[in-house]
Amino acid sequence: MAKRAEALQPLSREHLAALLAARKLRQAEDLEVAAREFVAFWEKEGRKHFIIEEDVLLPGWAAYGELDRPGVTRMLEEHIAIRREALRLEAGELTLEQVHAFGDLLHDHVRFEERQLFMAAEAALDPDALQRLGERIEAAEAAHP
Repeated sequence: MAKRAEALQPLSREHLAALLAARKLRQAEDLEVAAREFVAFWEKEGRKHFIIEEDVLLPGWAAYGELDRPGVTRMLEEHIAIRREALRLEAGELTLEQVHAFGDLLHDHVRFEERQLFMAAEAALDPDALQRLGERIEAAEAAHP
């Protein structure tokens, strides 16, 4: 597999933390611990990551290249589902089985973005557009510590 474009590397690095959070959800044995650990991840990294993908990545991609519309639709639908499950987990509304399924959802979402969506963005954008997008992503990362 080719190396990720520099512009998307900050988002890819954040995906590593999301995969760890997903693994913890998938292997959870205690609902309180699962909720506490996920909420800590979500507050520190997850929420910001979704905002940057939606507010920076997608508009930047659309401005300079042809969007993968089915891929973008899937990404946004999964973002909504993940946000919904995060709220339900924090409210104590999930069973252990549902927590495990939430971990599967998060894991599969990250793998989809890395293996399909980001590759489609890289293919659609020329080097200058990728550089401009990367600068916007870096600025957004700095603005949302």
